[in-house]
Amino acid sequence: MAEEKKLHYLVVDVANVKPLCFGEEYESRMILDHVITGRDGVIQMNHGTVMPHFALGGATHEEDEIYYILSGNGTCKLDDDVVPVHGGQVIFIPKGTFHALDNSASDEKLEILTFWKDYRFNDAYEARMKAWGKSFKTIDED
Repeated sequence: MAEEKKLHYLVVDVANVKPLCFGEEYESRMILDHVITGRDGVIQMNHGTVMPHFALGGATHEEDEIYYILSGNGTCKLDDDVVPVHGGQVIFIPKGTFHALDNSASDEKLEILTFWKDYRFNDAYEARMKAWGKSFKTIDED
């Protein structure tokens, strides 16, 4: 059995990561994945921002997802329920659960971290690959 190469630690400054914009309503920054770390099987982490006065359409995925609400106040539709969300909350979204963030009643951004077991289950990852040809860019790259 081959010994796994030890990776060097990694520090990512989120402010220097280029966001992929989905219209005026949502920005998505890939901050950790298999490309950035150099290892398959690393938990994928994304920094998302729902802009004030916008709601996202929502989705259902075939894998679990976790939201960590960093800041802001809004709601999250989870199947037929609508729950208030605010900074400091963690939301576990089991596979097959419809989920949608709504920040339409707020004047502040709703910022979240999303966590995935695998990059292939994140639609924003695929959109980055299509737009940029890679999953991660800094603000200094064109």
